[in-house]
Amino acid sequence: MPVGDIIRRSALRFPDKTAMVFGTKSMSYRVFNERINRLANRLLKMGLRKGDRIAALLHNGPEFFEIYYASAKVGGIFVPVNNLLRPTELKQILEYVDPRFLFFDSDYESVIGTAIDDGDAIEYQIALGSPASGLFKRYEELIEKGEPEEPKVPISDDDVVSIFLTSGTTGRPKGAMRTHRHVYIDVLVGAIELSLRHDDRALMVFPFYHVTWEDNMRHVLMANTIVIRKEGSFDAKEVLGLLEAHQITVCQLVPTMISTILQIEDLEKYDLSRLRLLTYTASPMPVELLKRTMRRFKCQFMQFYGQTETGPLTTVLRPEDHVLEGSEAQSAKLASAGRTILNYEARIVDPKGRDLPAGEVGELIVRSESMTIGYWRLPEETEKAIKDGWLHTGDFARLDEEGYVYIVDRKNDMIISGGKNIYPREIEEVLYRHDAVLEAAVIGVPDDHWGESVRALVVLKPGRKASEADIVSFCRQNLASYKKPRWIEFREELPKNPTGKILKRVIRDEYWKGRERKI
Repeated sequence: MPVGDIIRRSALRFPDKTAMVFGTKSMSYRVFNERINRLANRLLKMGLRKGDRIAALLHNGPEFFEIYYASAKVGGIFVPVNNLLRPTELKQILEYVDPRFLFFDSDYESVIGTAIDDGDAIEYQIALGSPASGLFKRYEELIEKGEPEEPKVPISDDDVVSIFLTSGTTGRPKGAMRTHRHVYIDVLVGAIELSLRHDDRALMVFPFYHVTWEDNMRHVLMANTIVIRKEGSFDAKEVLGLLEAHQITVCQLVPTMISTILQIEDLEKYDLSRLRLLTYTASPMPVELLKRTMRRFKCQFMQFYGQTETGPLTTVLRPEDHVLEGSEAQSAKLASAGRTILNYEARIVDPKGRDLPAGEVGELIVRSESMTIGYWRLPEETEKAIKDGWLHTGDFARLDEEGYVYIVDRKNDMIISGGKNIYPREIEEVLYRHDAVLEAAVIGVPDDHWGESVRALVVLKPGRKASEADIVSFCRQNLASYKKPRWIEFREELPKNPTGKILKRVIRDEYWKGRERKI
């Protein structure tokens, strides 16, 4: 089924049901689908061709859904962009993706002006809100001029519907491509795994540029009412207020958010009796934190594991596995990532690709109809990641006899802090641009609140001086704030192998010693 049919069918079945709630505004499924059609038809009038990339630099809001589904209905490829990026980072991504259309919130106008040169081939730049410049097309004007009928564009299951950006040890962006078939299967399986009901009400807290947003299209499939929180610094009381006011039944959070909520002194005053399912994802949940959460929230729990490349939904620790006062075996499962969802397979292999027995640690590889078909315009990177139909996750894990997956370490160097993916190589590239830095290594270190925090180990050039504040300030000027190191540690030298390669794992082990999980 084409992805655009997800919203079309929900609008046919539940035309007057509330689809979106954002602040004081709401819209029905009928109005929602009509706005999508108007935008889609207007894009066709503007000359959109099948396969054109449609980039979106937006805050969380209903427009994100509208642009996504409009793109899907006319054969465009939707590319959400992290709205925390600096102009140099944004420019790199736009050059890589090469979009013909760019939708952006008007408060990003100056960022876009800095990132985009006159010669860049972004043919249409469409602003939401009130841009200062009259050079941009206005979003609502496009919708007003569009026709409300369903677009007549043939869509194949194998057409690419979206590109979600990830990265690797090179620090350069990689776009994981997803087809209409992949997304639809992922959405359908997600609805089954979560046992979603038509009367569910979902609160969306994550930034929409994250792949979990597309995963949550299962709520549109089920014609659920979706309440949107504008992204920004996490405010536990605000989220609790939304859960209560909108009688939310399903909500997805990261462990750091849950930890923050549990610190609220008057937590008991919030009526969360309608909340039936709390899902958590993006980083490992400490078992003690999970137990405290289970004691406080009288609802079911599910843990998700996955990656941008996998859907992301790959494994799930189901409600029946969340046993608070169980046997030793049951308690041990709370530290796992659960078992594969119904359309996924998983194996643990050694460096030569040979299967390892239960209990032994190796690389986790997975296979499904829902995983990426590869990276946009990066065939060599695709071949490295997908071998004989199996996606190599880069995570070290073990399987028990019952098929539960235990993630124990990360093969690559990626840091997950507060649910956000941070790539050390990108930070190191910035550090090496500082004129006093000779060598640098960036690692994730344990943090009880954030899961991991960024620490940079730096060796200065002979005779040069720099303070911790100097280095952090330099990083802040060149990186999104959440990526900058929390600590700068100056050293005389860094451990290396005989070829001169810095041994990051030796450094990491200094900080993770004595811990079973290294993430």
